[in-house]
Amino acid sequence: MARPLSAPRTVTGYHGCTRAVADAILAEGAFRLSENTYDWLGRGVYFWEYAPYRALEWARLVALERGDEPAVLGVTIRLGRCVNLLDVRHHGDLVATHRWLVETHGVDKLPRNTARGAHYLDRLVIDTMCEQNALIAAPLQTVRGTFAEGEPIYPGSKILSKAHTQISVRDHSCIKRIELVTFSGRQVSDK
Repeated sequence: MARPLSAPRTVTGYHGCTRAVADAILAEGAFRLSENTYDWLGRGVYFWEYAPYRALEWARLVALERGDEPAVLGVTIRLGRCVNLLDVRHHGDLVATHRWLVETHGVDKLPRNTARGAHYLDRLVIDTMCEQNALIAAPLQTVRGTFAEGEPIYPGSKILSKAHTQISVRDHSCIKRIELVTFSGRQVSDK
């Protein structure tokens, strides 16, 4: 019997945050789910897949805003029941969910994504799809997508400065290991 095609079973993710937040997560062993209405991939804990330095960039921004030191946590993520947007498998479900939202609420009542990077509509569609799925099957545990973001790294390049693969973990049991990341033996606040 053929094995079903799926995303890798486990991946490494990196979470950029402040040192105070990292210390609390390490002490408690649990992350707080993001409830931001603008998040790309719906509610969950957000990680950069295999991108510790991108997580560090984010951590430095957050730490600067909050007057704290940056920190990066590395985790092993078991993708489990994953909405893997790197493939087309779930695209039809997302289109059907969007159509249902338009029919139910009207297109003018739906939020819109913004050019500045707030993804209100995508969040609503993904969360709604996950909620509807949970009514008929086991809940979806993770959402994984790749995003073209930033400027070309040199003139004419299609490589963008902030392109990344991100994972939203909706189910804490998918996080198998948490550790503080060090960068070449230096603290993350070092340049």
